[in-house]
Amino acid sequence: MKTSMSIVVVVFFATFLAISAAPPLNPQEACIRRNINRSQPPSSSLEQKTSIFDSLRDNLCRDMARAVMFYVRITGKFPAHYVKAMCNVFGNDEKKVKEYVMEKWLGGSKLLSNVSCAFH
Repeated sequence: MKTSMSIVVVVFFATFLAISAAPPLNPQEACIRRNINRSQPPSSSLEQKTSIFDSLRDNLCRDMARAVMFYVRITGKFPAHYVKAMCNVFGNDEKKVKEYVMEKWLGGSKLLSNVSCAFH
């Protein structure tokens, strides 16, 4: 009985440590990843099932993108937290970040001078 109880306790603590050690998911990083995945060719399945959570995520990502767009329109540069999120998504590869900005953002060439992963 003691052996099985100790195994349960060890498994519980190992699971707890693994979950607490995982980095928290930044919602902006998740939206950037969804945006990248959305640009990939569709899967071979004919039926595209969308859940209520997918539509909520889409609305959240749309609102976040709108907020970033307004910030860019007012200041002429990306917010620092958005640049950090892009750098995290692309593994601090500045070339990939700049390609993403050129591909996804209207007027991306004007924004490139303010995009650097070195400071984040």
